Formats: sequence, C-alpha cells, structure tokens
Amino acid sequence: MALFQEKAVLLLFFGLFVVWVHAPSLFLPAPDFRLGEISRHNLKASKDMFLEDEAMTEKKRQEAAQGVLTVYDFDEKINLELQKKIRSGFLAMREALKKEGPLAGVKAVEARRRLERIWGVEVSSAEFSFLANQRFSEAVEDTLIQLVQSVMAVGVVQNKLDLMGEEGKGIVVRKPASQIEFRVQEVERFPDLNDARDRLEKRSVYLVPAKNKEFRPLAVALAQKLIVPNLSPNKSETEERIRKAVREVRPVLFRINKGEWLIRTGERVTEDHLLKIRMELGQRKGLPVLWTSLGWALLWGLLLFMVYYTAQKGKMGWAKAASKLQDLVFLAILLALSILGIRTADLLAQTQGGSSSWLSDQVFLFALPIAAGPMMISLVLNPSVAFVFALVQSFSVLTFWVGSQEAVFYFALAGLWASLARVFCHNRWDLFRMGSYLGLIQTTVVLIFQLLQGRLIHWETPALLLSAFGGGILAGIIVTGFSPLIERIFGYTTEMKLLEWANMDQPLLRELMVQAPGTYHHSIIVGNMVEAAAEAIGANTLLARVGAYYHDIGKLRKPLYFVENQMGGENKHEKLAPSMSALILIAHVKDGVELARQYKLDAPIIDIIREHHGTGLISFFYQKCLDLKGGDASQVSMDDFRYPGPKPQTREAGLVLLADGIEAASRTLVDPTPARIQGLVVKIIQNAFVDGQLDECELTLKDLALISASFTKILTGIFHHRIEYPETALKGGGGRKKINGDTDKQPPEADRSRQDLENLLANLKSLGAF
Repeated sequence: MALFQEKAVLLLFFGLFVVWVHAPSLFLPAPDFRLGEISRHNLKASKDMFLEDEAMTEKKRQEAAQGVLTVYDFDEKINLELQKKIRSGFLAMREALKKEGPLAGVKAVEARRRLERIWGVEVSSAEFSFLANQRFSEAVEDTLIQLVQSVMAVGVVQNKLDLMGEEGKGIVVRKPASQIEFRVQEVERFPDLNDARDRLEKRSVYLVPAKNKEFRPLAVALAQKLIVPNLSPNKSETEERIRKAVREVRPVLFRINKGEWLIRTGERVTEDHLLKIRMELGQRKGLPVLWTSLGWALLWGLLLFMVYYTAQKGKMGWAKAASKLQDLVFLAILLALSILGIRTADLLAQTQGGSSSWLSDQVFLFALPIAAGPMMISLVLNPSVAFVFALVQSFSVLTFWVGSQEAVFYFALAGLWASLARVFCHNRWDLFRMGSYLGLIQTTVVLIFQLLQGRLIHWETPALLLSAFGGGILAGIIVTGFSPLIERIFGYTTEMKLLEWANMDQPLLRELMVQAPGTYHHSIIVGNMVEAAAEAIGANTLLARVGAYYHDIGKLRKPLYFVENQMGGENKHEKLAPSMSALILIAHVKDGVELARQYKLDAPIIDIIREHHGTGLISFFYQKCLDLKGGDASQVSMDDFRYPGPKPQTREAGLVLLADGIEAASRTLVDPTPARIQGLVVKIIQNAFVDGQLDECELTLKDLALISASFTKILTGIFHHRIEYPETALKGGGGRKKINGDTDKQPPEADRSRQDLENLLANLKSLGAF
C-alpha cells in the first residue's frame, strides 16, 4: 500500500510539472494593457499565431457574394401543361361537334365559353368561327402548339428589366425537374411577354403554311394570348448560394512568428497591439488552456506508466533478440504491412472522409489494427524487440499523415501494451482478451486527444471511440487467426504451441507412459523441478517444463536398458561390455531427436533433447571399463564415454541438464534428509559447472544459487521424512534405538557428507554464488 501511495504521489507531481511546463502562465498574473496608455511590459509571441485581417476578410466575402450568379428556374412543366391545355380544348370541341353537330347560335356561344375556361384566355368570335369552320382539326391544333412552343422553349421572363441587370455577369438557368443547370452569359436571348409575342409573329411566317395565310393572323393572336412566363428568378436558392459562398471564404490571416515582439516597453498601446495581446494572453489563460495542460499531463503520465510497466514486466531473459535471417524477414514483412495499412487508411480518408461532412479522417487511422505487429513479435520473438518495433512503427505514421503527432502517441501507447503479449497470453483466448484491453487503452487515448482539442463533447467523439475500440479487437483477432500460420511458416514456437505439446494426451507422451513408465515418472518430476527453477531465475517456465517432458523420449527405443524402467528385474547391462552400454545410453539422445522430428516437435524442444546431457561423461561405465583395463587410463578413451553434445545453449536446456542428473542421483540416497539432498544438489551443480557444461547457456552464479535452492525445495518435498518407529534391540540388551531423521545420531557417513557439503558450499561462495 505504501508503495502504491508513493507511486501516486510521484505521478501527481509529474502531472503538475507537465502542466507547469506546458502553461506556466496559469500560475502567474497576466500583465495589464490598456488602449492609449504607455506599455510598461515587453511581450513576445510564445508560439506561432495567425490573426485575422477582418477588413480584408469582409472584402473577400463581399466579392464572393457578388460573384454568385442569380439562379433562374426554367419550369418545363409550364410548357407541358400549356400543350396539354391546348390539346384538351381542341379535343373537347371535336367531341362537341360529334354530339351536337355544327356549332352555331347559342351552341357556338356556349362552346366558345367552354373553350375559354379550358384555355384560360379570351377567344374572339372570329377566332372561334375560324376554328369551328376548320372543325378544330388536328393540323390546326399542331400548328398552334408549334407557334407557342417556338418561343416558350427558349424561356420567357416576366420582367425584362430584372434580367437586364445581370447583363455582363450572366445567370444560372436551372431545370428543377431534372436538376440540370447551366450558365448563360447572353441574358438578352430571353424575351419577356411583349418580346415573345413579337417574335411569335415573325416566326409564324415559317411555321404557318402559305396555303393557310388567312389563318395566320388568327393563329398568331391565339398563340400570343396563350404564352405565359416560364423563366423566373429563384431568390431563396440564390440567397442560399450567396451564404454558402460567404461561408467558404477563409479568413485572411497574417502570421506572427514565435518570438516576435508584440509590444515593447514605452510603446503606446493601439488597437493592433491589443488584438495581438488578446490573442497571446488568450492562448495562455482560460479554461481551454487548463484542459489542454491537463490533457498533456494525462497523456505523458500514461506514456510514463506504460514505459515503466513494460520495463517491469518485460525483463524476460528466456528469449534472445531477433538475430536470424528469418527473423529479419518476418520483421520486414510486418513493417511493410504496417506501412501498407497506414497508406490504405490515408487513401480511404481521401476518397471517403473528404467527401463526407461527418466522417473524420482519424476514424480510418484509429481503426487500423497496427498493434497486431508488436503483439505478434512479442509472441514469437521477444517483448523487447516488440517494444522497439512499436516505436518505429508509430513514427512511420508521419510518412503519410504529415503533422499527425497524435497518431504517433496513439500507436506508440498501443504498441507498448501489445509488446507485453508474451507475458500475459498463454492461450488463444488470452489473445482476444488482450485485444479487448488494447481497445480500451486506445479509446482512453482518443478521449485524451478530444480533451486536448476541446472536443470531448462532440458528435464525432462516439465514432472515434468506436473506431479505436474496434481497432484493438481487430488486432487481437488477426493475431489469433494468423499466429498458427506464422508458427508454421517461420518455425516459431509460441506459448500456445507449447501448451499443446504439454498436453498429456499427446501420442508421444502416452507411449512413453506405457512403454517406459519409469522414464515417464522421471520426466514429470524433472518437469516440476525445472519449472520452479525457471520461475526463480526468470527463464521460460513453460518451455523448460515441456522440454523436460520430452527430453528422454529416446529411451522408448530400448526402455529396459535404463534402470528406472527395469522395476527390479534383470539388469541388461551386466552382460554387456561397458563400451556397448555407453553406446546404448548415448544413442538415446540421437533416438530422441529422431522421434521428435518424426512427431514434428518444435525446434526449441528438439534442442533441449539434443543438449540435455551436453558433452557429459558417463562416469559409471567409464570407471567400469577403466577397472577392466587394470586402471590404465591410456587404454580407455574418455571421448567414447561422453555424449556428443552440444552443450546447453539456452538456460532452459541447462536447467533440464541439471535437473535430469540431480533427480536420477536423488534416487540413490539411502536416507534423503534435507541436508543430504542439498549436498547432492550442490555437488552435481558444481560438477556440471566445473566440467564446463554450463559455459554456453548464460546461467550466472546467482542463477545457480537460485536453482540449487529451488531444486532442494522440490526434492525435499518429494522425499519428505516419515517417523520410523523404534525397533527392539537384539536379545541380550545393549542395543540402540535408531530414529530416522535424528540428525544428532547419524552414522559417520552422514558426518562426512555434512563436511563435504560445507566444503562445496564454501567453494561456490568463493565463486560468488551465495
């Protein structure tokens, strides 16, 4: 609790420091400036500013308004309705002729009035008589329609004076029905009613056949009456376009560079001075500045926390940095995919975000599952490599999104969290859960960005939050789906894959349990030992345990030649020469590698199988052979009794080597007291150390001390003491009671073992192990 309070206080002071650095004016009184007075202060611009030239801006707005053309609506429906009206009148009159016969007298008067109602114009008696004489023929009907449409198709205005006011500027003619519009520069082409009637009379010469000359005046008179205006100004649309043009005028700004003098001591304060001073002081004071400073403090605090948390959890010594060619290829592919994703988001923002008034460009950027790269690297390589990759990847955003510093912070923080995937993800579900947490972190960062911009309560915020959370979820899904493919293509071994191999239902482990139960039991105990030791020294506990499970699978080829599987039966080595026995024991390493490849075990497990004996000496059969040769060492090659190696290359392989020898040797202890167990552990570790078997696996002396303590604890728990009831002495008395576990009454051999243990401990202490 105390440690948590100290961290909280540290973060608080850090936040206040960030606020003070970002906006020191929040803690200082502002200088006073009044119009017309002499300035008593010097004032410089704290950062680049842009001030609006209001007079020039207003001038540009007026020019923009004047440049908008008046919109005239050309109503095509009027033409169609007029044509329909003419045809309806003719049709009605033809039907009347059929029903009533010749129209004369009262019938003619009633028919003429009916025609006037249909057309909406006055029809003279002469005009009606002529039409009646022609029996309202379709030819006359078509001629009348052609006359009317000849002038109305161009467009007829009500007031010519308003239209002439647009001369030299032009107008926009719009057809509302089809939403087609076009600009017309020569406005004099559009007649009003008087001009249209004059044009109609001139065009009648061409439109009315010569044989119907007597009809021409009457047709022209009727057409002149029927013509109506169909081109009218649309004031509301014109005003809306003027307002839009004014809104689109950007303010005319002039720049004030950072460090430029706004006013000096002794100058008289003018309106221009006050405009600049208010802008500067407004940037230093007020609630927006406080919110901005708080946002920066939160952002840097979150970054500090993520760096600290990553450094704390990322101290994993069980994985080396990327050094192989396949690792370089893998990183290059991921970085290329990241850049491609950023470029794709940029293109989407240009094609979709730019054409939409509500969709922000950042929606596309924040939705990128770019954290999938560091997450995948952490799983298959190393959290430290993923950490560096995340930083490089975050700055690559600036390649396409110039000035997008927010995106750099966004992807850096997301990548820091994703680089911890190997620490927290032990199965496929953990990847999805980590993606969910990643989404929450990204939404938090977006909230901070909105706070910095003063847009926390804004209609765009939900879309950005949804985009950020979706990007995190998508990253988890991508890693979950593609991690098996990456494992197969590049030969990587993740913890999820190790968990699959650790399943006791694996065919190889089931066969080991049936064919070599002693070896199986031995492997399980070694697995428990190395797992505890790996946790103590910060190695890969899962890899160490799984490697221990499979390290002796080579014994499946000849299980009865290994003492743990003989179950008190015949020892097959009694009939063999020592050299042959050594060959059989050495062969189990080669056989184990072959079986591992046959069952397609991963490379790290195969390496542990190959290295778990290193180049160690099979001392029992070497000594036996030496005794047969009369003790003449020149007659026996020690290399024939050594395993071929290589020596352990990783800490996990080193742990298996030590645990394998210690567990096997612990079975020979007659009275496994804690002291004897500790002595045995220290002795075997020292022998392996002195023999150079640990030279290449990066185990330090401090690690050996922790390993020794861990192994001793596990074995003590396995060989725990039970109370041995006193036995009655032989007849005649004088016999002693022997109580198992009484360290004060141990036989002389125990005293010698204790002395040996003290010597061994002293030797390791001189090396710095304790």
